[in-house]
Amino acid sequence: MHPILRAALCASALILTACGNGGDGGSARPPTAACANPTAAQALDRTLDVDLPTDSDPSTNPTRPSTIHYSLLLPPRCPGDVFPIVLHSHGYGGSRLTTLAANGDLVAARSAAHFPSMELLARALPFHGYAVISVDQRGHGDSAATTNARIIDPLLEIQDLRRLLDWAYDNAETFNFERQTGTGVDRDLNVGTLGVSYGGGFQMPLAALDARIDAIVPNGTWNNLLYSLLPGDGVKLSFDGLLCLLSTTGGVENTPVVAALCNQVSPSNLLASTIRTREDLTAALGRPTSQPRAVTPEEIDPFFFSHSTRYLETRQAANAPWGFGEASARLRAVPALFLQGNRDVLFNLTEGVWNADYFRAAGADVRLLSTEGGHMNPLANQIEGTANCGTIVGVDAVLAWYARWLKGSRTAAFDSLPEVCISVAATVDGQPGGSPAGLAIDRVPVGSLSGTGALPATLATAVASVGQPLGSPPSFVPVLTVPSGGYVLAGVPRLGSVEVVRGGSLLPRAAIAFVGVGIRRNGSLILVDEQVTPFVEGLHTSNRGQQNARIALPGVGEILESGDEVGLLFYEQQVQYAAVVSALSVPNLANVVNIALGTAIPAIGSALDTNLIAAPNPYQVTVTAIELPILRPGEYPASRLIR
Repeated sequence: MHPILRAALCASALILTACGNGGDGGSARPPTAACANPTAAQALDRTLDVDLPTDSDPSTNPTRPSTIHYSLLLPPRCPGDVFPIVLHSHGYGGSRLTTLAANGDLVAARSAAHFPSMELLARALPFHGYAVISVDQRGHGDSAATTNARIIDPLLEIQDLRRLLDWAYDNAETFNFERQTGTGVDRDLNVGTLGVSYGGGFQMPLAALDARIDAIVPNGTWNNLLYSLLPGDGVKLSFDGLLCLLSTTGGVENTPVVAALCNQVSPSNLLASTIRTREDLTAALGRPTSQPRAVTPEEIDPFFFSHSTRYLETRQAANAPWGFGEASARLRAVPALFLQGNRDVLFNLTEGVWNADYFRAAGADVRLLSTEGGHMNPLANQIEGTANCGTIVGVDAVLAWYARWLKGSRTAAFDSLPEVCISVAATVDGQPGGSPAGLAIDRVPVGSLSGTGALPATLATAVASVGQPLGSPPSFVPVLTVPSGGYVLAGVPRLGSVEVVRGGSLLPRAAIAFVGVGIRRNGSLILVDEQVTPFVEGLHTSNRGQQNARIALPGVGEILESGDEVGLLFYEQQVQYAAVVSALSVPNLANVVNIALGTAIPAIGSALDTNLIAAPNPYQVTVTAIELPILRPGEYPASRLIR
């Protein structure tokens, strides 16, 4: 795989000390290897035949059983020891962990990029008194030989994991897994979960459908896949294309719906740049030429929506069953630690906020840490930051979470975890800049704020004409000027409506407004956390499928300076929504040729690269009821800056 792509998408490639001497997370229960001749830590590969079809798509001729591959990472242990289980899974295009860390030392993990740090932590957990079960999801790794990936389908992937927990219960004495009795839960175990991206996506529905889950730690994952992939009805072409490239190079066996989508937006499709809107995508998928089969519009929304946490919440609010064999369609109070990157351009911070809100409403202990990591786009020159928020170290927070909820041990690291920490470190040329800093606060600020320490930031109407003349720089509409230092922009910006009109009646395709929160500082423009949302021409008054009264933009965090003008940026073109281009033969990435112009381009590139021609996208946009969350830490209630 191209090294830049591999580094940028390490989430999808997912890829404290022995004898009970841990770091901040602690590992006091049970003592590890407290005998003369303990069994050494081990990594064991296993398979489980699950009495479920290999796919549920009739066109794949599904058969039974499905063979799921998994690995056991076991701690040093003595007779009578029992250990909580941490169920781990990989990112999209990745595979399970098959090897242990050398020891429980987490020095490298504390300073590693967010997603790789969680892999380092998972490998080291056995030296902190946890048994790790790491699984190849359907269509991934060794499980790809007999199954198709269905993007965490509650009817298949989640049921696989439930069967795996049944196996763990039946074999608890052999492998020193901790059973739980007297809980009223059938075949109960002490279980936490861990994973990033795709490996975060399984954790919420599994916690909802299986009462054995005692604590979850989702990293950089989705709330609603339709929102993630089609925000504002615009196709997130750049990252969608990168994911499809990753699935090809990672050997993923996709179910036909996903395979057909990838065939439309992947780098091997020379017409991928024409798939810009939800309407474009559904039309292309529905054609008889769609491979491996045509996909009807009626299939697309239910497929992706039902594989999302938002689906569970929506059905619960309607007092309707989830439909996955559950006894009660009501979320339990499962302790949940969410880590989400505010520079993550696939699953943004607002998705983490929505996930946290759902679990908090169930009465659970919920914490949300935003980081400078997550899904980074190499075409936007993004470099992933750590899993830390200010001085809160992500891997230590996870260890403290497991110690509290799987071992019943309160630690200093747990007691210092705020309800919310939003990273407000500066972003410089696609990567974190300056000193780490975080805003600790009791709830994520949404929209304009008021009261002590708040700087109200509202604008009734913003109007911009974008892309005229063609190729002009982005348009900036200021909302306010920061009067002094000490303020931060932190939380979820909100809009009342966005109306987009095509900039020329003769243009053959729909216009798309690309909108982000911007700062004009000393004459230069900054796109805050590189977050951009598309809005296809027409009127938008909410995020589709989210049932919110106003439009929520991606959550952001940034320290402001005196004199900063804070407002909205409008782009004619934006690399996050440009098609990825590469060779027709993906394995031959070193010899990529731009077929249209006959000139060489990098192994992966964007349709907006200077040696390619982008179709014009002029438009007029009107935005109403703009609200930005700005406050002064320490003065605004229940807030402080940690750095």
